[in-house]
Amino acid sequence: MGSGFESFSLQHLTTLLALGTITYAAINKGRTLDEPSKTNIGLVIAGLTFSTLIAEALFKLADGTFNRYTDLPFFLCDLVAVMLPFVLYSQNRKWTGILYFWALAGTMQALITPDLEEGFPSFEFFRYFIGHAGIIAAVLYTVIVHRIRIGWQDFLNAIIYAQAYLVGVHMLNQLMGSNYGYTMGKPPGPSVLDLMGPWPWYLLWGEILMIILYLLLILPFLIGPANKRDAQSGIDNVTEGH
Repeated sequence: MGSGFESFSLQHLTTLLALGTITYAAINKGRTLDEPSKTNIGLVIAGLTFSTLIAEALFKLADGTFNRYTDLPFFLCDLVAVMLPFVLYSQNRKWTGILYFWALAGTMQALITPDLEEGFPSFEFFRYFIGHAGIIAAVLYTVIVHRIRIGWQDFLNAIIYAQAYLVGVHMLNQLMGSNYGYTMGKPPGPSVLDLMGPWPWYLLWGEILMIILYLLLILPFLIGPANKRDAQSGIDNVTEGH
């Protein structure tokens, strides 16, 4: 059992620094490799992320604490963790672009303002940070190492499918009485949603913030050097420049 967790504490900042260093090292290593080793590293990271969901579910089922109102993989981060290994394995260019925005705009917030009660070295601490950081690491690794150029079609796809997710998960919440995606109310712990007013206004402001973050995420691909790679081509068709 770990001690209590506090956002922006030394423990939190040290953890983020360590995870960022590991991600940076993995990307640098991937750049030196040829296929299939290059792709396999991304799959390992994605698989590790997915395994944290399985481990948590098994742990809670074993001790009788599994709650269908909070523990099914219907939060966006959990859904991305489920999808990620299959997207990377199939080299699905469309969904790689969507997950780029979802991971860096959404999952990143979960790392900055964690919804976490137990700190190091609890199981929940490791599950939370490995699961969320693994999503970002796998997506960044794939986009950078495979030199995928994110474009406006990816931007639009990410917005459209985010709306589909919100509508679908809100309907599910109404049927189940749950709060996946926080469409029915804010999370219990501190979060960026606290700055956006009461329900339902924080949902509207969240949409505006999402678009702003997505624009910031596409900016490096707009101001960077010209890239001959087609943003809509498959990962397997992307060739590295010299």
